[in-house]
Amino acid sequence: MTQDPSPSADPPDRPAELPRDLGAQFGLAAPASRVVRIGAGHINATFSAHYVSAHVVHQRINETVFRDPVGLMDNLVRVTDHLRERIPETSPCRGLELLRTRDGAAYHIAEDGGFWRTFRFVEATRATTQVESPEHAFEVARAFGEFAHWLQDLPGPALCETIPRFHDLGHRLEALRQASDAAPGDPAGAEVEGVLVFGQALGERLAAAGAVALPRRVVHNDCKPSNVLIDRDSARARCVIDLDTVMEGSLLADFGDLLRSATHRGAEDARPAASLRLDDACLEAVVRGYRAGAGSLLSDAERAVLPLAGAVITLELAARFLTDHLQGDVYFRVARPGHNLDRARAQLHLARLLDASGDAVRGLLA
Repeated sequence: MTQDPSPSADPPDRPAELPRDLGAQFGLAAPASRVVRIGAGHINATFSAHYVSAHVVHQRINETVFRDPVGLMDNLVRVTDHLRERIPETSPCRGLELLRTRDGAAYHIAEDGGFWRTFRFVEATRATTQVESPEHAFEVARAFGEFAHWLQDLPGPALCETIPRFHDLGHRLEALRQASDAAPGDPAGAEVEGVLVFGQALGERLAAAGAVALPRRVVHNDCKPSNVLIDRDSARARCVIDLDTVMEGSLLADFGDLLRSATHRGAEDARPAASLRLDDACLEAVVRGYRAGAGSLLSDAERAVLPLAGAVITLELAARFLTDHLQGDVYFRVARPGHNLDRARAQLHLARLLDASGDAVRGLLA
């Protein structure tokens, strides 16, 4: 399942090893006895490191993607500190623990200018790129619902916008129009028309449902199964991770990404696209799990709009894939000619399936 396709070229600042004194900078007894490169992501460079006093995760921030690493780290400090204060001891979920340097800073700038941060490793957990059962889907969704619930009273000021217009369907559709106009011979005309027509209709329905008036929340913006650590023994959600895109926004993005990533069977670049099908049990589990986690957070306005969320976020991704296909596959890594076109077709099909499930979602949210 290609839930988060990687950029087409690895960033130039992905180190093969840690800076020599990194552990000492974070007050850890050096040297590390074992260092292993971990994670399937292609954005930041991530390492597991064992020291005498602690097992930690060292991570270098990719400044090509995140242009304001200081602002990003300010967000991360505020969010992790708030979560650790707000999450009750009785909850199976815990917040990420960000370690400070010997000088009390949240990050260390290495000699080569790289921004490094360190988290305490969350032991006895695992994460998967797709949900394995309705019970797993429920736990993933519950964790993200609780994440939004616990952050609803995060004190101001506004968080730094780490990636501008990260979830913006209108922006993505306009980029697709421009890519189509610039592409010789209109190589994907049917798909472009399908995405644009569906996108315009969704935009009108969002407006009619009152999306413009949705409350501004602190949201994760990348809600997918791989960003929730699951306890190996209890199978309960233990920790929400990958907080670099936590910003102000609406629950439309988070709920929609959950519906997109955790409710279907089949690869997200499926050929033919029609082989991709919704799993009704997982769909119900996601809605019930998110509702359970969010508790009283959901407003009437959000309940009215969220049934459209899955189609909106999935169509947004279809537009991104199709734009990249028309531009020569310059962003997403591809495994074959036409791969991004296949992805776009599959996401367009999935968006239609999720749109058709809107009444079921509405009933579960009521």
